[in-house]
Amino acid sequence: MTKLRIAVQGCCHGQLNQIYREVSRLHEKTPIDLLIILGDFQSIRNSQDFKSISIPPKYQKFGDFVSYYNNELEAPVPTIFIGGNHESMRHLMLLPHGGYAAKNIYYMGYSNVIWFKGIRIGSLSGIWKRWDFNKQRPSWNDLESDDWRTNIRALYHVRLSDIAPLFMIRHRIDIMLSHDWPSGVVYHGDIKHLLKFKPFFEQDIQKGELGSPATWQLLRDLCPQWWLSAHLHVRFQASIKHNMRNSQSPNHSTLKIKKNSNEIDLDLSSDDDEKPTVVKSEEKGEPSSSYDETRFLALDKCLPRRRWLEIVEVEPDKSHVSWKDKDHSMFWDPEFINNIRIWKQNEDALRNKSFDDINWMELSQSNGKEDMDIEWEKYAIPEYTLDIQKDEIGQTKLFADKFLS
Repeated sequence: MTKLRIAVQGCCHGQLNQIYREVSRLHEKTPIDLLIILGDFQSIRNSQDFKSISIPPKYQKFGDFVSYYNNELEAPVPTIFIGGNHESMRHLMLLPHGGYAAKNIYYMGYSNVIWFKGIRIGSLSGIWKRWDFNKQRPSWNDLESDDWRTNIRALYHVRLSDIAPLFMIRHRIDIMLSHDWPSGVVYHGDIKHLLKFKPFFEQDIQKGELGSPATWQLLRDLCPQWWLSAHLHVRFQASIKHNMRNSQSPNHSTLKIKKNSNEIDLDLSSDDDEKPTVVKSEEKGEPSSSYDETRFLALDKCLPRRRWLEIVEVEPDKSHVSWKDKDHSMFWDPEFINNIRIWKQNEDALRNKSFDDINWMELSQSNGKEDMDIEWEKYAIPEYTLDIQKDEIGQTKLFADKFLS
């Protein structure tokens, strides 16, 4: 059985050289097909980019990315990354639909779904803040003319327009990426073990506020095989069984919703100090529209004696063009792109609604084509060309002209 070996990195914080040293060491032993970096990538190209990143001035420094951006260094394996809440938005806002940030390094944009060698990967950049969810971001030109004096942190906050095309997905997702955690996953892992390392999480856990409610609903809708996150600077794993959503969740801790209260009772009296075991989902003869179980994994930031990089193995769809095509390993996803079009057509009417109040199934019914009808060559992500990363506007224009005009 062929499986792709995928290296997963938590928060990067500009430490690309250290990450690639470890990836190269592992790659020499057994080849790695892809590296995924789960945010706080910090793609600082020049001193002007410091204006647009939420880091106190005394901690601002050039990370390793600039050497890759200027082609002085090259990523040893294909790399994709999402945005977190400490990013150079002066750079990444120029690539709302994603694009090359350097050779072998591809940014996924505000949200995306791509195919990589038979694996379907969805993503959502940023973090959840309820008060910004229904707002529109200011434009890059307005921010630049104002010398980026706006509230930079608000630019990292997930918008309804980012997540809407993901809620309309109806075909199976293998791996889903988000910077912050879906809010419900903590109750499906070992809370007692987590609180040993992060005791100050307890209040948010009791209130049900650790993470994003929007991505928790998305996880329960999409039922991907893997959901990967970072942000909270701790390793944590959980197993969410989708045919048991209404039963009591964790084996390692128990929880109850109090009557007439938003708080959750946590029973942390278990003597089981073992790390939670993630159970593999059952093998299926035919692919379904979702998985019976989602395996959640969050990793730490890149620091000594932290658990910040691991390998996961995923079985690819060998019938998919991204597996069979020898010239292209990455493809844009037709369903997701069609969802972007649908959202843009309906955005004015839906912009101020909660994601819970939108009938996503009804909205996505105009998604029509089956794989046999898709002209896949149109969706092949162009191979890297020299210095394409320095033409961010051109990359975005190519995508818009191809799919959104």
